[in-house]
Amino acid sequence: MKTKLILLLMLVTLKGFSQNMIIKDSLRTRVFSFSPMSFKLGRVNGFVIGVGHYNGPRLKKQKINGFNLEASPISLALISFGINIPFEGLVVGLNDNTLQKTSITDSNDPTILVINGLNFSSGGFMSGAEVNGVNISVLTHINKMNGLSINGSVIGTNEFNGVCISAIANVSNYGNGLQIAISNVSRHHNGVQIGLFNYSKKLRGFQFGLWNTNDKRKLPFINWQFKN
Repeated sequence: MKTKLILLLMLVTLKGFSQNMIIKDSLRTRVFSFSPMSFKLGRVNGFVIGVGHYNGPRLKKQKINGFNLEASPISLALISFGINIPFEGLVVGLNDNTLQKTSITDSNDPTILVINGLNFSSGGFMSGAEVNGVNISVLTHINKMNGLSINGSVIGTNEFNGVCISAIANVSNYGNGLQIAISNVSRHHNGVQIGLFNYSKKLRGFQFGLWNTNDKRKLPFINWQFKN
C-alpha cells in the first residue's frame, strides 16, 4: 500500500513538473506575438505585429523567424521632427566629416533582436537589431543587415552584406555588396556604390556618381580602388 502511494505521488509530481515545463516553454517560443514582445519570450516562429521592439533591463536576445510588421511611433516622430536627417543625408556622401554631423551614426549597441525573414515597418528604428532576409522601411538604423534593404529615406548600419537601396542615403561602417542612393557612405566597402555622391575611406570596387571619393582619389562620374 505504501509503495503504491509513493508511486502515485511520484506520478503526480512528474505530471506537475512536465506541465510547468510546457508552460515555461510556451513563454519562450510562440508562433504569434505583439510587439514590443515580452522579455520572457525568446523566439517567435511565425508572425509579429505591433509598434516596434525596444531594449529593457531584463531583455535578452530575441529572435523572429518569419514576418515582422510594425508601425513605430518613435521612428515616425523622428522623421517628422528630426527632418534634418533626410536633408543632411542628401550630401552625406561628399565627405566623412559630414557623416559625423548627422544623427545617423554607427551603433555599438549589442544585438538584442534577430529577424530571419521579412521586416516591414514604418520606421525600422532598431539600433540593436540584425536582419537576415528582406527589410522594407522608411527609416532604418540597425547593427547588421544581410540581404536586401529598401528604404524610403535613410538606412544606417554598422555592417551590411547584400544590397541597400535608399531614396536619400546609405550609411555604413562596413559594407559588402551594392549601395544605391543619392548619397552613399561606407568607410570600409567591398563592392559598388551608385549615387550622386559616393564616399568610401577604404574601397575595394567601383563608384559611379556625380562625385566619388575614396582613399586614393576624388573623381567625377567613375572612381575605383582595389588596394588599401
